[in-house]
Amino acid sequence: MRILHVLDSGGMYGAEVMLLHLMAAQEELGLTPILASIGEIGMPDKAVEVEARKRGLTVQPFRMRAGFNLAGALHLLGWAREQGVQVLHSHGYKGNILLGMLPRRLRRLPLVVTVHGWTWTGGLSRMMVYEWLDALCLRRAQAVAIVNSVMRSHPRLQAIAGHRLHVINNGIPLADTDKESSEPPLGQEILDSVGQGTSIVALGRLSEEKGLLFLIRAVGELVAMGRDVCLVILGEGPQRPELEQLVEQLGLSARVRMPGFVDDGTRFLSCFSIFALPSLTEGLPMVLLEAMEAGLPIVASRVGGIPEVLDHGQCGLLVPAGEVAPLRDALLTLVENSEQAKIRVQRARARVRAQYSSEAMAQRYLTVYQQIMNEFQGACSL
Repeated sequence: MRILHVLDSGGMYGAEVMLLHLMAAQEELGLTPILASIGEIGMPDKAVEVEARKRGLTVQPFRMRAGFNLAGALHLLGWAREQGVQVLHSHGYKGNILLGMLPRRLRRLPLVVTVHGWTWTGGLSRMMVYEWLDALCLRRAQAVAIVNSVMRSHPRLQAIAGHRLHVINNGIPLADTDKESSEPPLGQEILDSVGQGTSIVALGRLSEEKGLLFLIRAVGELVAMGRDVCLVILGEGPQRPELEQLVEQLGLSARVRMPGFVDDGTRFLSCFSIFALPSLTEGLPMVLLEAMEAGLPIVASRVGGIPEVLDHGQCGLLVPAGEVAPLRDALLTLVENSEQAKIRVQRARARVRAQYSSEAMAQRYLTVYQQIMNEFQGACSL
């Protein structure tokens, strides 16, 4: 079976990591996944394209005019047919709109959409228009996959018939626990620059929905209480100036480091003492699964699929989103009670291995592909 995964990537974030894990697992199942990477005309290779090729995965870039682009959609669809693609699988609003706006009889290929989550938008904006179009196009997909059960109640999914909506957990490849890591000590180099105390790490896009302002304030209060802690935030994004201003304002320049985007930063998670995920909104964050597998004590917001993944607090501490005091107190608990943290770490690693493997994710998607191919062929023959 040949599957064309369609993505307009803005960087190596959760959706990109999930997709590359899925494609690798699909190859293990004997399938032929292809990454159709959308971008604007003249755009150089994207990070996801580089990383996919590095992993030996098949990539086909598509460069086209931005916005509502019927010609671009038809070009992508024509290429897919020439390559014998049997299923289209979109991973974001651009692919959803390009493929979903085409009538089924013109498309002649079944469409699966994975909703990874939603970005934080406020007020009128172009992004809100895309989100509205996205919601309309989701209704035209043969199957919509969501990454946690909480998303079922989201207003954008209310028009999706129940039999077309599937909950499929994200998954990660399970590490060989007997194999020693040979990764360069980049994480340790960063730690050396912030001191020898308890190290807290956050990893992701520097944007409002990630809740990093609250994390910096919580760390500031721990420092004010005399605790020897430091914070490293791995990632890049539009909120960097605001975060840097807060660090300076709180006098935390010696305690907080933001080294920017780090290629496959999850490799370095085990260098740190605690993992923090203070997001205001999430789907099922890949980095959370990676932190569980890496054996880090976890503090995370009670949003999206996070409580389900952490077994409602059995595998990590859960706090309300957007509040400093509960986040500070949870971090303090892990700093001062290492034995309690170890118990949750053991539960977390066992849970991620039992329920969140990329192999299980790929098998679940295969079942959906097979189901919609049969239904789609029957409908088109009427």
